[in-house]
Amino acid sequence: MKEHASIFNDVLGPVMIGPSSSHTAASVRIGRALRQMVAGKITFFQADFDPEGSLAASYITQCSDIGLVGGLLGMYPTDSRLTKALEIAEDEGMKVLFRVIPFENTHPNTYKMTIKTDLGEELDVVALSVGDGMIEITEINHFNVAITGGFYETLLFGKDLALLEAELPEKISKFCFATVSENEGEILLHLKTQQALSENEKAWLKERMTVERMIAFDPVLPVLSQKEPEMLFSTVEEMVALANKEQLDLADMALRYESHRGSISESEVYQKAEDILAIMTNGIQVGLAGTSYDDRMLGAQSPKIRANRAKLIGDDLPAKILENISALMEVKSSMNVFVAAPTAGSCGALPGTLIAVSDYQKKSKDDLVRGLLAAGMIGIFIAEYATFAAEVAGCQAECGSGSGMTAGALVQLMGGTIEEAVDAAAMALQNVFGMTCDPIGVRVEVPCLGKNMMCGMNALGAANMALAGYDVVVPLDETIESFNKVGRMIPPSLRCTGHAGLAQTKTGLEIAEKLGCPLDCC
Repeated sequence: MKEHASIFNDVLGPVMIGPSSSHTAASVRIGRALRQMVAGKITFFQADFDPEGSLAASYITQCSDIGLVGGLLGMYPTDSRLTKALEIAEDEGMKVLFRVIPFENTHPNTYKMTIKTDLGEELDVVALSVGDGMIEITEINHFNVAITGGFYETLLFGKDLALLEAELPEKISKFCFATVSENEGEILLHLKTQQALSENEKAWLKERMTVERMIAFDPVLPVLSQKEPEMLFSTVEEMVALANKEQLDLADMALRYESHRGSISESEVYQKAEDILAIMTNGIQVGLAGTSYDDRMLGAQSPKIRANRAKLIGDDLPAKILENISALMEVKSSMNVFVAAPTAGSCGALPGTLIAVSDYQKKSKDDLVRGLLAAGMIGIFIAEYATFAAEVAGCQAECGSGSGMTAGALVQLMGGTIEEAVDAAAMALQNVFGMTCDPIGVRVEVPCLGKNMMCGMNALGAANMALAGYDVVVPLDETIESFNKVGRMIPPSLRCTGHAGLAQTKTGLEIAEKLGCPLDCC
């Protein structure tokens, strides 16, 4: 079963605090899911990270540790108490243990976890962070599962199952899917629904199975998954053909896609985009007012643009783009609320550039919202056919993807056609193939700030090229396919592990040591 990407699950979001969507927000979501799997008070939590993966090098500096424990304590990704999660857990009697230990896995962001409660419950769970705060739980008590956080999940462990799958849609409201698996004589019946099961529905299931344990938990994503719809289009080429047939632009296609994907109205989609824009706009203001946070590498850089404006090259637009991007990256690094767009490490380029150009061109709020929706639509194709995870495909997956999204958004903002918007996205992506992820101290600051600025300017150039009628040569579908292949060729040492690049320079190592980086890569 393939769940199609959602603009507000996979692309524009999560709304969060912390340095990394893959490591902080995803960890909170995993922790929240685990919390719901048990009834008792959690007394013990252990998480293992493979030394060959990304988490071994980044789980402290990119806050996977506080994210997991915060989620176990019931916190959300925006909770200001996340920075104190470990202390709160200790005060509440939860023993927490993190280990870097080899184990078999297939993804660099694999969490192998055990939880125990005061009621004698014990769970072994394996989960993945797959990029931009998205998660997948792949194993519960040695049963293979596929849980991504968009459904209400009910898992019944036991034996003597006696029901027909055809009965489930008749007896279970909002039923979507069911799977049955067996492991060493034990059976798992796993149901996915769009609402929690009622007590009557649970009782009916227990009449048809000897249930030894039941686990049920709610979605952790903002837009629910649904029984797989037939999608309106699957490629950029198909989307453009449909848009031209109905005389629609890229923002229109975003509204239609997300409405269909999430079974919500187009007005709800628009409102969600408007809400996201408000958080982005506020983030710029917070950043420009000045931020402070003891445990970070860079102080406030954004005020320097205005203070030194007379020295800078060009008119107000490039200066404002750099200022906005700096402000948003500083909001992230000071543990204030921001939007990962598409990730935390690339949170500056899209909103910083789009809002600067909108102000410069005196565009309306509606123009700006529609530009953001257009960015989301470009991001859908990247999420579907590539990745936003730097641990998988380097920084091209994060800042590079953000640059392609921004280019499409700028063309939409300027009233360009859907062909021009997707061509701009393609050209922007073509310019960033092979971008590595080598943050100093495995922190999302340097060179992340500069890469966000570069990708904002790259998007501006690509948008102007498309609006001027430059030939794209390689269309967006093919560009994304190649983009994905190239990213996965980047060596693991340059995919957010701190084992190469600027992270291993003399200065980079000295900074990491000064910041107290506890990892062998530093």
